[in-house]
Amino acid sequence: MNLMKQFSKEDIKLLSNAGINVEDIDYNKEELKKCELEIEEFIMSHSTKNGDIAKLSNQYSSILNTLVKGNK
Repeated sequence: MNLMKQFSKEDIKLLSNAGINVEDIDYNKEELKKCELEIEEFIMSHSTKNGDIAKLSNQYSSILNTLVKGNK
C-alpha cells in the first residue's frame, strides 16, 4: 500500500504529527503494522484528563482502519 496515494494531505499531516514520515513507496505488511503501532503509542501518550486520547482516537480512527485493512 502506498500511503501517499492512499491518504489525503490532511491525513498525511496527522501521520507526520504522530512522528511517521510518509514516503511515496509501497509499504509492506510489517511497515504498515509499525505505523499502526506508532499511531496507537502516540495517542496513548496523551492525557485522559482533558480528553486528548478520545479526541485523537477520533482523528486517527479512519487512518487506523485503513492501515488495518491494508495489513490483511
